[in-house]
Amino acid sequence: MKNISVILNVVLAIAVAILYYLHFSCSGSCSTDTELKEVVVDESKNAESQMEAEPLKSNVGYINVDSLQDKYALYEELIQKLKAKQTKYEREISTKMTAFEKKVQEFQKQAPSMSQFEGQMKQQELAEEEQKLYKLREDFAVKFQEEEIKLNDQFQKTVQEYIKKHNQEANFDIIIGASQIGNIVLDFKPGIDITNQVVEGLNNEYKVKNTTK
Repeated sequence: MKNISVILNVVLAIAVAILYYLHFSCSGSCSTDTELKEVVVDESKNAESQMEAEPLKSNVGYINVDSLQDKYALYEELIQKLKAKQTKYEREISTKMTAFEKKVQEFQKQAPSMSQFEGQMKQQELAEEEQKLYKLREDFAVKFQEEEIKLNDQFQKTVQEYIKKHNQEANFDIIIGASQIGNIVLDFKPGIDITNQVVEGLNNEYKVKNTTK
């Protein structure tokens, strides 16, 4: 019995020692591995979420001019002013043309009872009035075009002034306006202007090519 008791005590002591070793060795290494894996996963998830949340940063500003025109209240106001001018001109021309057509119809009715001289004089009078109407229509077309240019200049000036003011804070190197008819530079920093460098390089190439002929 004593031998069995001794053996059991030895076995229990060894078992306790093994459990003690596993407990302290695993708490320092096993848990650390798990924590490292969790940190790596969490960091990768954070990186992905940051990439999705943060917009792509660029030193170039882009403006869709067509969209700007559709949504800017001033542009709609200027368009309405232009349409009002057009309606006014068209109404005035239409009134004068209607009056002229009535005169022509009256002449056609009275022509048989007129002398040749009276008929010729009336025809000349109507022809001169018709020429005046054509001239008036051309003048209205020119005025309308001038009004269109004036309002367009007002729109562009207002937009460009705001963009320059906005870019003092936004700090873009260059701001490009894109539309269906093409692209334009709305603002830029003088430091990115390489015109003189390109001109100098082109002239140097031109001189080299001409001296070798």
